Amino acid sequence: EAPDFLDIEVGSRVLVPLGENNRPKLAYVLKIVDKIPENLSKDQIKSVISVVEKNLFSKEIAKLLYFVSESFLISIHSLINKVYRTYAEGELIPIVSVVDTESFADFKNSLKSEDQKNIANIIFENFPISLYSLRNKSKTKIEYLKRFLREIEIKKLINIQYKPPYPSNKLLSINNEKLFEEMIHKKGIAKSIKEVLIRIKKNRALPYRDAIYKIRNGLEIIEMLLKEGVIKEIEEEIPELAVKDENKRLIVNGGSLKERVLYISNIFKSALKEKGTVLVVANEIALIKTLSELYESFFPGIVFGNIGKEKSEIRRQLKLGKRIIISTPFSLFVDIPNLQFIIVEDASSKYHLPHEYLPFDTRIVAYKKSEYENVSLIFSTYSLDDVIYYFQKEKGFELSNIKDLKNQNKRIIDMRREPKSDALSPISSYLESKIRKALDSNKNVAIVLNRKPYSTFIVCGECGYVHRCPVCGSPLYFDKEVNLLICSICGHTEQPIEKCPRCGSLSILYLGYGIQKLSNSLKNVFSNTNLVIIEGGSETIYDSKNFEKTIFLGTEAIFSHLNFKNVGLLAFVSADTFLNGSEIYTTFEAFKYLRQGAFEIYPNDIFVETYEKENYIIENFKKDNEFNFLMVELSFRKELGYPPFVFLYEFKLSTKNIQPIFMNDLSDAKIYGPVEKFSEGSKVYELSIRTQTYPQDLYKLFTDAFRKKIIGARVFPAPSIVNVNPKD
Repeated sequence: EAPDFLDIEVGSRVLVPLGENNRPKLAYVLKIVDKIPENLSKDQIKSVISVVEKNLFSKEIAKLLYFVSESFLISIHSLINKVYRTYAEGELIPIVSVVDTESFADFKNSLKSEDQKNIANIIFENFPISLYSLRNKSKTKIEYLKRFLREIEIKKLINIQYKPPYPSNKLLSINNEKLFEEMIHKKGIAKSIKEVLIRIKKNRALPYRDAIYKIRNGLEIIEMLLKEGVIKEIEEEIPELAVKDENKRLIVNGGSLKERVLYISNIFKSALKEKGTVLVVANEIALIKTLSELYESFFPGIVFGNIGKEKSEIRRQLKLGKRIIISTPFSLFVDIPNLQFIIVEDASSKYHLPHEYLPFDTRIVAYKKSEYENVSLIFSTYSLDDVIYYFQKEKGFELSNIKDLKNQNKRIIDMRREPKSDALSPISSYLESKIRKALDSNKNVAIVLNRKPYSTFIVCGECGYVHRCPVCGSPLYFDKEVNLLICSICGHTEQPIEKCPRCGSLSILYLGYGIQKLSNSLKNVFSNTNLVIIEGGSETIYDSKNFEKTIFLGTEAIFSHLNFKNVGLLAFVSADTFLNGSEIYTTFEAFKYLRQGAFEIYPNDIFVETYEKENYIIENFKKDNEFNFLMVELSFRKELGYPPFVFLYEFKLSTKNIQPIFMNDLSDAKIYGPVEKFSEGSKVYELSIRTQTYPQDLYKLFTDAFRKKIIGARVFPAPSIVNVNPKD
């Protein structure tokens, strides 16, 4: 319930008394209604104590948060905290005030404990005072202090209110230039104070978090500067949505990244002339960096690439004149003034699907945002997948194939017939000769091998024993860089072995090829050639124009960390590692990487080594028949009951004893598991459910006992979920 004296709006953070003791807890205002819902009684309604922050998000973003929470089974509270990185209850600062000075004076004089009398005196002389200032002044342990304050609060002698350490939706700017200059040049002013002032001045307007980063007593400095009028707070307001013309729905397919950026830039440049803004959503830090450079070359001075900064930084940069924002999928929950276009780049990438760090499907959330805010939406991609195809077929998206690969020479090397190189296994003799020829011509070469370890498994040559993880039973691999055997499932590590634990033989074979082993072989065979290793986790981007006669060797990360402009040959080694992954989108991913490599290297040759030359992924890539690949893949998925024809739910559970799951029978549900797994060193149980039942309806069917066992969920939705809207 919202008291009349409080100015409460959708998007505010408020304090509400919850739990048995009605302790203040943070809550978010997502909806305001005139009447109490019928399913709630009056005693279930709690009055809002105070407004902590206003204008965190708009009504449209609130609606989007509801949609994502219901569609991907994420608690809305954790989703908001993940998006906005807002405070937890423990970060709120309790402020102590005296209710009645006479009564409090009598109380403190009656105290017998010297510690309590000291605390009461400090409160009386300094109120309102924060809990932490009170602790510092009284030199009392925090738990003792809290206990004593609770006793006084019950007597109604003091009032405790809570405020955030600083508002997340306000910026700091210089208020008085004269005072600023005096403080900067005055002797005796602390270096930390000058540092804060210089930061604010340099950026014109700065969030609290950035102003006090690594500054000792930073908040106290800000409070002092505000009190003296040197700086001021600027309220960030939620922008009003502009009325727009009919929006565009477009899929830009094919071509290199640079070609697609140029094509898309020509589409939205007229919107920029009219003071419109553009949001480009990318899925990797390296890609955000590359896109920032590309868009900056077309639109100098108005591009901001947001890497690892607060969401408030986006709105600050917009105030500074930036008009093209390039950021992660979480930026979809930011209110952007006069937003005209959303572009999802590399839209068929697996990193736009739900995974450990992203709890939703970027494409689906981008579509709903464009729908709620009447914004044009463009999917930019190397290839189509089931979700993008759905938008073309069912939602009227125009498909623009800006380039094809029909004239490119795609060499498919059948490893069942081609002899392997004596010195470069698993590379064939034929590919070795092509690499040598390219290097002799001073060209650069890129080799993709989607395995990192030196050896992928360890086996005894005498008895056939395979060395496995003692915790979960998975084969261990050998990482030469750290000289350890490692389990890819649970993270167990141990020292390398020299003799067989079963038969005692010394014939231990470290088999399988990864980048670590292949890099050694390449150094030996091409000793006069530069070798650059590219792996995931790095933010370095290599421009091939700055290299000559160099071999770039990498996992799939090579595609986001290498500019292929001056690469004369690209080869996929052991391409079957792409074809035979365990994830449900492995096939789309494999086809996408083949096309991505081909477009980026075009018109130079691309080589693919495989033991499955007849695989439909390889065949359709060779023929440049993307539509046929899509139809074959969708027919398999329909027959097997996979997305996009059903919803796939993956649950992490605390126990394997899960029955009963449903309150009522769900006849179409196919249930797999639970299977014992290891997550961050702990044992969990994974359960998969495939059904046509929508997420919010499925969750209602679960028994209370089953819900309590869920510790994590991942939803791969049927794209038809975009037709569902949160209920009022």
